[in-house]
Amino acid sequence: MELFGNSLALPIGSTTVYLDSIIGGMDIDTSTLRVEDGTYVFRYSGSMDMSGLTASMSDFNLQAISPLQGDINLYTVPGSPSYPFNLPVMDQSYSSTVSMQLPTFSTSLIAVDSLTLKNTVLHIVLGNQGLSGPSMSGSVSIRFTPQGNTADYYINNQKVTSWDVNMGGSKDVEIRNLRLSPGSNTLSMNVVTRMNVAHVGDVKATQSQTKLTYNMTVSTVDFDVVYGKVTYSKSSSPLDPISFDALGTILGDNDVLSFYNPKITLTTTGNIGVPIDFTLNVGTASSKTGITRNLNNTTFRMEPAANAQQIKVNTFVIDRTNGTDNLFKINPDQITMNYSFATDPTTLKNHFIAKSSQLSMGYAMEIPLQFGSDLSLNMGTTLDSPVGDLSILDEQDDLTLGLTLNVKNHIPLTMKLILTALDADSVALFTTESDTIVAAPVNTVTGKSTGTTTTNTDLSLTAAQIDLLKDTKKFRVGFRITAENQSSFVSVQPTDYMEIKVGARMENGLILDPKKKSNNEN
Repeated sequence: MELFGNSLALPIGSTTVYLDSIIGGMDIDTSTLRVEDGTYVFRYSGSMDMSGLTASMSDFNLQAISPLQGDINLYTVPGSPSYPFNLPVMDQSYSSTVSMQLPTFSTSLIAVDSLTLKNTVLHIVLGNQGLSGPSMSGSVSIRFTPQGNTADYYINNQKVTSWDVNMGGSKDVEIRNLRLSPGSNTLSMNVVTRMNVAHVGDVKATQSQTKLTYNMTVSTVDFDVVYGKVTYSKSSSPLDPISFDALGTILGDNDVLSFYNPKITLTTTGNIGVPIDFTLNVGTASSKTGITRNLNNTTFRMEPAANAQQIKVNTFVIDRTNGTDNLFKINPDQITMNYSFATDPTTLKNHFIAKSSQLSMGYAMEIPLQFGSDLSLNMGTTLDSPVGDLSILDEQDDLTLGLTLNVKNHIPLTMKLILTALDADSVALFTTESDTIVAAPVNTVTGKSTGTTTTNTDLSLTAAQIDLLKDTKKFRVGFRITAENQSSFVSVQPTDYMEIKVGARMENGLILDPKKKSNNEN
């Protein structure tokens, strides 16, 4: 107790309040609120369903290649001989061309211009018309030589540029690649048939015009990779909203919750060979006020994989440059999301779809308790009046009462202490507030407090306010919290604290009349 000329300061007590006891004691889902690198962080994560895209790119079937049958004229028997006619000894060649017409292969999803195939086999069977004999198979053969660069052919895993088939025999040739060009989508081959009759009687004719017949079929066209212009778009249904309690239990109608830099990180992983423009729509809503906010400039380019074997990872960060800081200034209690995507309409080629297409997308939302300069929070509690019969105040002339405050602040926020007297109907009788409690010094890079500041201030009651104390039934004690006059942002930590020493102060005189007795006095 200190006695001055005409005033008395009476220490009441002191307390140290840590942010961990305030925020940690709030009704917040602890699975979303974490401490990371010494700072409180709200974190939400989830995935987005991309199965519609991968299913569309994996499950379509390519059209079949139509079979081809035909014949090639060989030796013509002269005159009118009797049959069977023994062909003379000869070594002759007969040239022709065969062509298998290819379908367009295009679908509503992709305009195909080339394919990498698997298990796609060209099956060739040779026969004849008007030929017989004991050595026919060894005497008549055909050589197929593909023209152009439309396809790549393999036999026993070896790439070939031509192959031979004997009369009455067959051959399986694997087609591994198709390269299509408008107006000439055919598998064309030069065909040279050789008749090499070593002895009279090895080959006989049973009709005047002998012929070699061929039957060419292609198995089901199965692909590994299809190249071409892909056209696809999709819009999602709204995702389940995220319930955002944050500091909701302490927010008032006029508070401004100014998170400095909330971030949303999108990560895509897959082997899709198509550039995709992805738009994420993120909004917040307050069910109390009906106000909503939405992001802007949130369309990104998902770069394609270089090949079907590469798993391409795209990472996108949405932050305050996209307006994430504005999402929370409406004191929302819900976060909403939906998305849309479309293949790049400008790139005409070099798209590809793998048979085993895969694509996944996940998001992580990170909201650090880093506050911008426009933060404005009001926290407080209501207490019953600790004073009883104050009828003695009727006799005071110029008495001044108040609380003295000595505050050591390790929190990087400025504050004012506000005291409001309430009557029996909770109607405010008067309000008084302290000077500004200076914020702790701040590291401008991290926004974290680096020390303490000391502020001496008081809450004073005027004579008129003192007169109202006798009608006061409750006091509302609160803090008005801001981030003014700081760096661009501040970060609060569980270890931040405020040490408050409180004293009672009385100035001028308290008039007491000992002749007066209380009602209970004998």
